[in-house]
Amino acid sequence: MKFGKLFEPCKIGKLELANRIVMPPISTNFAREGLVTDCMVDYYAERGRGGVGLIVVEDAIVDTPIGNHTFYCMYIDDDRYLPGLRRIAQAVKSGGAKVMLNLNHGGRRAGRVENGQLLVTKGQIPVAPSALPHPVTGFVVPRELSIEEIEELEDKFVRAACRVKEAGFDGLSLHAAHMYLISQFLSPLSNQRKDIYGGDLNGRLRFLVNIIHKVKEKLGDDYPIMVRINGREGLEGGITIEDAKEVAQGLETAGADCISLSCGAVIGLAIRNFPTPVAPMRLPHGLEVNLAAAVKQVVSIPVMTANRIVTPQEAEDILEQGRADLIGIGRGLIADPEWPRKAKEEQEANINFCIGCMQCIKRVLEDRIDMRCAINPAAGQEAECKITPATKPKVVFIAGGGPAGLEAARVSAIRGHKVHLFEKEKLGGQLNLACIPPGKDDIKLFLDFEKKQLDKLGIKIEYKTLTPEIVLQEKPDAVIVAIGAQPLVPSLTGIEKRNVVTAWQVLKEEVTTGSKVVVLGGGEVGAETAEYLVTKGKQVTIVEMLDSIATDMDRTSRLLLILNLGELGVKMLTKATAKEITDRGVVVDHRNKEEFIEADTVVLALGAQPNRELVEQIKKLDVELYIVGDCAEVRRLPDAVEEGFKAALKL
Repeated sequence: MKFGKLFEPCKIGKLELANRIVMPPISTNFAREGLVTDCMVDYYAERGRGGVGLIVVEDAIVDTPIGNHTFYCMYIDDDRYLPGLRRIAQAVKSGGAKVMLNLNHGGRRAGRVENGQLLVTKGQIPVAPSALPHPVTGFVVPRELSIEEIEELEDKFVRAACRVKEAGFDGLSLHAAHMYLISQFLSPLSNQRKDIYGGDLNGRLRFLVNIIHKVKEKLGDDYPIMVRINGREGLEGGITIEDAKEVAQGLETAGADCISLSCGAVIGLAIRNFPTPVAPMRLPHGLEVNLAAAVKQVVSIPVMTANRIVTPQEAEDILEQGRADLIGIGRGLIADPEWPRKAKEEQEANINFCIGCMQCIKRVLEDRIDMRCAINPAAGQEAECKITPATKPKVVFIAGGGPAGLEAARVSAIRGHKVHLFEKEKLGGQLNLACIPPGKDDIKLFLDFEKKQLDKLGIKIEYKTLTPEIVLQEKPDAVIVAIGAQPLVPSLTGIEKRNVVTAWQVLKEEVTTGSKVVVLGGGEVGAETAEYLVTKGKQVTIVEMLDSIATDMDRTSRLLLILNLGELGVKMLTKATAKEITDRGVVVDHRNKEEFIEADTVVLALGAQPNRELVEQIKKLDVELYIVGDCAEVRRLPDAVEEGFKAALKL
């Protein structure tokens, strides 16, 4: 077998896993009022069927609402939550995987302030080992727990653990990373107690060790416990890898059966050497494997690594090198639940690899809505997005080979329709531009997947424009128009000058810019185009009307991009509006003061507008018509892919 190590059996305590692939816990926002929903059951069932060895289901809160850290998390502090938890456990196990549940308490990370209102905890002040606010989400100073309260929280974890077993889970996981409550006890940055629960490492370990001891007393030594810890925190005075090694040894002595290595204090502070629990595409694959490798040297129980391990070969190499015992594939299984089965069958070309775009994380933590995947519309919509054979196969013409058109073609063909895809340039549309700026290479993974699927499915591709005349002549049963958008060109004095180009032209290398460039528009496209230009040796200024750069990006990717722009010397003018373009540069209103910025070239990155001409023409014909992607409304990659997918389901 090509990936022999990856598909070796493995044990966590006495729990036997069919292989070494684990889905680590990832919040989804699918729960409602703490209860499991049908959507959650469908989501985990799909991944249980995909060949994974173990799924660690997302956080269940042991003390609500004060322990809540997302707006739609699961609860486990009452027996009334058991029926839903049983459904998830059974759904995963019926697919052939083993299943654990992650227990958590937000501690001081439970507080969120918005418009002066304390959210999530419903007015209660969050609790913590010490009255110290979180360094990033530090809106609220938490209340320091008394010893009696700590002991009661230990018991709440134990009662939750009993419910985990009663619900039919094969084991439990304790979340002791990412600066949630248990992690706050472990870290000297957040635990400055002087009593038995603070001080040296033994004192800071006491809360977690007591939980493990009490759980083992209740459930027996055979019931497996995984503990997720930080390998490093990245803040001065915080947990280091040497500390993590001592923590792991202490946990093994206490009876833990597996150590899961993660890192960081919070998602969204991934600035240079600061670790982030969920790495964006800008950061290297497998960037935290070294943490697991270091811990593995000092313990005999299995050690798991995770965070941006993308391909089966990367996972196999980690195991071959002896750097970990288990491989955490989180977002990879969101993007493709059948990642393990396809890897085992040596069908890597058919895996829809995670591109690290962070849209799933952004939706949950920043937008506070249900998790979705940019490249797998079925994630979280399994029932709605089930691909079934068409009742009556049709001849389907698709105009446009961008992400919406590609996905529409793929799903239509799977359903049995005869698909003709018309693309006047090259397949991929804006994906061909999006992968060009620094740190965006992984977008090619999705484009390559779509191309391979079209080839595998035998889809006919015609490299020409679909016209109304072709539709009238060939008489297809349905037409899907996905011809995208074009750059928005504003009404601005001097806009017609020869030194004015678009960001798309720059990224396509259709134009050559001068040495001094002004980029009008500081959203994601403008900021990344500026970064691309400065790496080519250009002197770049961004002019953005809002008070921040790249506000349309997720927090982690944005921080990394802005930091890089600053280090590369890009000048970023915010609250600035272009008033006139001249042969020598741009006149701007910058914070109510007129300024002139010298420039050889002005690059427009002010958004896009739908291509509607073909849409209006096809509307006049007697044909089943669907309009998807940017030609319907200019948005982002997830919208285009989902619309293409769902249009194919309607055929």
